[in-house]
This record gives sequence, C-alpha cells and structure tokens, in this order.
Amino acid sequence: MKIYLASPISKYVRNGMNEDYTETMDNVYKLLCNYGETYYPLKKEAYGADKTAGSGDVCTKIDFDKVNEADLIVAFPEDSQGVSVEIGWASSVNKKILIFIDKKYHQSELIRFIDTITPTVKVNIDTVKGYKNVEKQILNEINKYFGG
Repeated sequence: MKIYLASPISKYVRNGMNEDYTETMDNVYKLLCNYGETYYPLKKEAYGADKTAGSGDVCTKIDFDKVNEADLIVAFPEDSQGVSVEIGWASSVNKKILIFIDKKYHQSELIRFIDTITPTVKVNIDTVKGYKNVEKQILNEINKYFGG
C-alpha cells in the first residue's frame, strides 16, 4: 500500500517548527510506515530546511504525482490551502482519504463533505491544547482504520 501524509507545511516553516506538531506528525509518519510505503512532504523537505525541495516549482509536480500514486491519503487540513489542494487532487481520482478535521479550524464545506464524492473516513480532533493532547487518539484512529 502507498500512503500520502498531507499536513500543513508553509505556516510551520514560516512561523518556526512547533515541536508539539512535529513530534506528533513524526509519530503518525512512523505508524503509517508500518502499514505501507509512506510519502511525507514535510520530511522530504527536511522540515523547511531544504529550500530547494520545498520550492513550489519543485514540490508541486512531485506532490501531485505522489498523491496520484497513493492508495490512501491521510490528511490534516487545519487551515492549509496546500492540504486542501492535495485533498482535491485525491478526490478527483476517487482516492481513499482518512481525514482529521480539527475543531480549532474552520473547514470549508467542500472539505467537511468530501465523503460525498470519494471514500473517506472523517475523524474529529481538537488541538486547542496541542497535538500531543490528541496524539493517542490520532494513532488509535489510524490503527483502527487499518483493522488494528
């Protein structure tokens, strides 16, 4: 199985990497690797340190291709336009999506109802107190998705 992990990048690179966020996403990535070949753009771009890998002219085509190769998209849209685009790419070719909808952010109706056009499992989370506060829930939901 090929998995694409979609999570916000630009705002964290711009505002400084948040350890609470990066540790949880690293743990999500590690767990997903147990279930299949997992592509995570933030890791590929060295958490913002590799400016070449993260530039739009380089990463857009790579990310598009990786979404199209994936069997499953695991998405944390927050308020990220980029993740919304990746979800759009995935839904246009009927990809399976496991989406974590965070109560902390207002989601577009198009994101909230993505399950009406592509196979989607939606999980509500609340990161107001940080990602570490909901990390166990996230990891449990991923295991549950895969039948564990």
